[in-house]
Amino acid sequence: MSRGRIVFPGNPWPEGHAVETFEWTARVEDGEVWFDLHLVSAAYYAERDIEEDPDAPEDDSWKAPGVWGNYHRCTLSSTFWGERGGFRVGPPAQVAAAALDGAEFALDPVEDEIEDGEDLAFGLYLLGHDSAVDHRIRFVRRGDSERFDILWSGRIALTYVGRYRPDYRFEARIDDVPMPVLPAL
Repeated sequence: MSRGRIVFPGNPWPEGHAVETFEWTARVEDGEVWFDLHLVSAAYYAERDIEEDPDAPEDDSWKAPGVWGNYHRCTLSSTFWGERGGFRVGPPAQVAAAALDGAEFALDPVEDEIEDGEDLAFGLYLLGHDSAVDHRIRFVRRGDSERFDILWSGRIALTYVGRYRPDYRFEARIDDVPMPVLPAL
């Protein structure tokens, strides 16, 4: 059962793709809480097929359904490829559901191009091993519970094919996610 969607504006599926897997975990490093997120979309063609437009420009892989189909699904994760990053939240005493409500984290800002080999908070497999930057991750608490809706957006560079400028975007909404239990210190 899908708990959300991820959309890549300008790609062949304006309605986006169901989120098939989502994990929100926490760890403590050097006395600080770090969050990790792991998102996997459903297969790009899972909800509907799209015919290739024979008149489409050949050099625009972002708009080509066949290119998307070659890579099957998206994985956006700080854990899938080992210890990629994640993001620092703060001291354990300050990480509570009430304090997290409405909190927004801005990660990996990039003005022009991503530097080759740059350590990023998340790895991305989209149209190959690409790069995601300029993340905005917002946590919206559901009532007084310890469950959240997560709004996550960012920009994408198609680094797999040598494009280091983040010219594309993603927007994800994942609903009703339990806050992870913080590890014991």
